[in-house]
Amino acid sequence: MMKRFLLGGVGVVALAAAAAALASPLDRALDTMSGTTVSKQEGRKPARAGGGTLRLGELVTSQLGGGTHTYTLQASEGQRLRMTLSSDDFDTVLRITGPNGFAVENDDEPGGTLNSRIDARLPATGTYQVTVASYGGNGSGAYRLNSIDPANPVPAGAEVRQLALGASLTGMLTPGDPQSISGQNIDYYRFTGHAGERVTFDLGSDQIDTLLTLFLPDGSMEEHDDIQGLDNTNSRLSITLPADGTYTLGASSFGRGVSGPYTIAASVADPNVRTIRPASGNARVFALSVGVSEYERINTLTRTDEDALRVNHALAENGMLAPQSVTLVDGQATRANFQSALTNLTHAMGPDDTLLIFFSGHGDKVEGLTTERDGSAETIELFDAALYDYELADMLSDFDGRLLLVIDACFSGGFDNVIDQHDERMGVFSSDADTLSLVAQGDKAGGYISYIFRQALEGAADLDQDRAIGAGELGEYMRREFYRTVLETPLATDAEDFRDHQVQGWQHIIVDRGGDGMPFQQVLMNYNSVSPRQVARAN
Repeated sequence: MMKRFLLGGVGVVALAAAAAALASPLDRALDTMSGTTVSKQEGRKPARAGGGTLRLGELVTSQLGGGTHTYTLQASEGQRLRMTLSSDDFDTVLRITGPNGFAVENDDEPGGTLNSRIDARLPATGTYQVTVASYGGNGSGAYRLNSIDPANPVPAGAEVRQLALGASLTGMLTPGDPQSISGQNIDYYRFTGHAGERVTFDLGSDQIDTLLTLFLPDGSMEEHDDIQGLDNTNSRLSITLPADGTYTLGASSFGRGVSGPYTIAASVADPNVRTIRPASGNARVFALSVGVSEYERINTLTRTDEDALRVNHALAENGMLAPQSVTLVDGQATRANFQSALTNLTHAMGPDDTLLIFFSGHGDKVEGLTTERDGSAETIELFDAALYDYELADMLSDFDGRLLLVIDACFSGGFDNVIDQHDERMGVFSSDADTLSLVAQGDKAGGYISYIFRQALEGAADLDQDRAIGAGELGEYMRREFYRTVLETPLATDAEDFRDHQVQGWQHIIVDRGGDGMPFQQVLMNYNSVSPRQVARAN
């Protein structure tokens, strides 16, 4: 049931929605073809009966005769792992469960095969259950279960060569090399780097399609296959190193069982090249959270001030809120206070941190402006004045850190120019640039997008349960939860064009990562990255 009221330029809607459980891959049909996975000549160890104790880094080959096989794995809190399950005979499903309700499942790994892969950071010390299954539960045949510790990927006894910045080395993949987790011949190299260094790693060959893997000191991984798709199958990875330490490089091939010569090199990245900027595992949130309910110049809203308080509370409760963060509500949310807080936050941040600008309140659309290509500009309405989209863009023009801009207000999609200004920016907007936003009434929040965002920060957006929220995870969760609510009852509202002409419209969430400006896998924030003794202030 839905009640709708219009308050000036803003609608208010009362919604009741229950969040459904995430759909399991076992509940959906598949029609892709499986790639080759288990080689008949791969038996370096005899197959064993399914189930039993599993060690990280151990390769298991076995036969599934229908049903499932379950293995137990002992692991410590914070342990990262990559685990793969592959078969030529059936469509695999891999599950890992463990302490504190940890549960993650994968049906099909990225790349279009029917094999399974899980990358995880385990939340607690204890016993984990690893389950080998088939899609639908009826598959049978040979399978290969493998795992690595990405922080220590080199097998015992394997040769490791040192690669220095500015050096180029030649190597040869042979059948006697160690095998990667996916079954390719692989050689290992170590590189000593420092935080902030911009480095390009190249792996090339005239005879093989190369695959380059970089293992970071914290156990995260970066991979690169082809520089230019089918036109250039060499590999190149340009990165800004997130921490001091030893980095491990894996030189291998795209296909399994491939041998041949290659060259690997490390050089200073060209200043014009965009680099990967992985988080170090300590990404904090420097938040400027603004909520205005009691306006003097516009009609009053309900609970939009509470939205800002609850967002920063959720960040603080999960150990992500930097102590310099600022909350501005109602009369505090002046233009001068906003600009001062923004300046202070951008100066206090580190390279791994994320700047969050959150706003819940009125928004407006101002027509007849020659400064805007479409003839109109959008605003967020602070307590004492409007802040235009182009003004916020100007305030952030010299800021090159990570930005997450979340606006729950009418016409908020018009702030996309702020996102498109630089890479590593992401926006979540409650409506299109020409559409009014509806605001949830009751105990949930002032704005419904605010409510979903708060749930995301409380842990719901950590879809892979690695104690971090990535850009792709956040976008997926926000879209998914919004459309669960409106699937049966669309959010009917008004749309307004550059002539101030209004027609019937519908509210839709906008998630904008600036094309590939904010990579899908980019970590925005890490849980417990801030000491619980540090407390953010409210101005």
